[in-house]
Amino acid sequence: MTALNTYLTTKRQSLYNFIDLPHSNQNITAHKETNPSASIEVLNQLASHIEILNQSALLTITDLKGNIVHANELFCGISKYSLDEVLHHSHHIIRHPDTPIAVFMEIENTVMRGEVWKGELKNKAKDGSDYWVIATIAPISGHDGKPAKHISIEYDITKQKLAEEELKQAKKKIDNELLENLEYAKHIHSSLLGNNEGLELENDSFLIYKAQKIISGDFYKIEQKDNKLMVVVGDSTGHGIAASYISILALNILSRVTRFCGENPGRILKMINHELNRITQHNKEKKLTESADMMVCCIDKEQMTLTYASARMRAFIIRDEKLILLEKDKCSIGAIQNDDFNITTRCIDLKKGDCLYIATDGLSDQLGGVRDRCIGFKYIREMIYKLNGISMSEQKTIIEDTLAKWQGSNEQTDDITVFGIRI
Repeated sequence: MTALNTYLTTKRQSLYNFIDLPHSNQNITAHKETNPSASIEVLNQLASHIEILNQSALLTITDLKGNIVHANELFCGISKYSLDEVLHHSHHIIRHPDTPIAVFMEIENTVMRGEVWKGELKNKAKDGSDYWVIATIAPISGHDGKPAKHISIEYDITKQKLAEEELKQAKKKIDNELLENLEYAKHIHSSLLGNNEGLELENDSFLIYKAQKIISGDFYKIEQKDNKLMVVVGDSTGHGIAASYISILALNILSRVTRFCGENPGRILKMINHELNRITQHNKEKKLTESADMMVCCIDKEQMTLTYASARMRAFIIRDEKLILLEKDKCSIGAIQNDDFNITTRCIDLKKGDCLYIATDGLSDQLGGVRDRCIGFKYIREMIYKLNGISMSEQKTIIEDTLAKWQGSNEQTDDITVFGIRI
C-alpha cells in the first residue's frame, strides 16, 4: 500500500496545484480507502482532461487580488512571457491599449458576483505583437462558498481575427473602387441630362430630381428652341446601376432619333423602343429584361398646344379649378417588341396659366407617414392642386418639404423625378 499511497499523493498534489478545490484531498482519500483502484482511475481521468485542456487552451488562475498564481505553457508561449515573469502579476501585463481598463473592471465585478464572464480580448505579447483570445472567466469557490480564485480559459483566435481584418480591408478596397466607378457613371449620366436652371427660370418651371442611390434610373431631357419646348421624363425599371444603364441608353438614342422624328412624340418613343430592343436583345442566350416608362412632350407656346405620347408615365394639367389627367398607353419602352408596341400621339389645346406636371412613380411610392405606407398618386395630385396659386419655385419647395416630412426616418424608396411648368 506504500507505493499506492505515494502514487496517489503525487498525482493528487499535482492536481491540487492546478485546481486547488476545497475538500478534494479528504474526498479522494476517503474514496481511496474504500476503492483504491477506482481512485487511481479517477485521478488518471482528471489528469488526462487537464492535459487536453493545457494543450488546447491558454489557462491561468488568479487570486482575489487579481495576481496570477498559475499559468500553463500555452499561455506563456503565446504571451511570450516566462512563468516567473507572469506569476504574482495581474493580467494588465498583457493588456493591449485597445482594450479599455473598464473591460478588466467589468470582468472582476462579474466573477466576484459569482458569475461567468465571456467575451473577446485583444492582448499584447511581451515582444509587442498583438493576439486575440476568446475567454471564459469563472470564479472558483472557497470553503465558505464565496469566490476564492478566478480561472480563465482562453482560446487563441488571432488567425481568425487577422483573416477578418484582411477581408474587411479587401471589402473596403472593393467598396472604394465601386464608389469611384459609380461617381464616374454619375458624371456621365449627369452630362447627358444637362443643366436646366436657365430653362426653369425662363419658363416658370421646376424640376425635382432625387436619386435613390448615387446614380439614378430616372432620366429627363428638356430642350427649348424658339417658342417650342421638348420635355422628356423617363423611369427605368428598378434603380441604381442596372437601371442607369437603360436610362443612359435611352438618352443616347433620344439624342439621335429626335433629328429624324421632329415633333412627333409617338414616333420618337417607337424608335427608342426599336433601338433599345435591338441593343438589349442582341445576345439571344441572355436577354435583358430592363425597360422604362417614358413620356415625350412638345409644348408649342405660340400655337398653345401640347403634343405628347406616354408609355405608362403619369402626367396631369391643372387649369383654373380643374384637374385634367393625361392619357397614357399601357406599354413600356424596351419591354415590348416592335410589332406589339402601340403608342399614340395625342394633342390638346393649352390655355395661358395651365400648369403641367409629370412625375415618376418614385414620388407616389415613397413610404412614410403615420401608417408607414406609400404616399400615393391621389395624395400628390390633391397636394399640387392646392398649390396652383403660387409660383413654381415655391411649389417645388413645398413638394420637397412635404416629401421629407412624409418620408421621416425611412430610406428613400425609389428614384424620384417631378417636372412642373406653368404655360
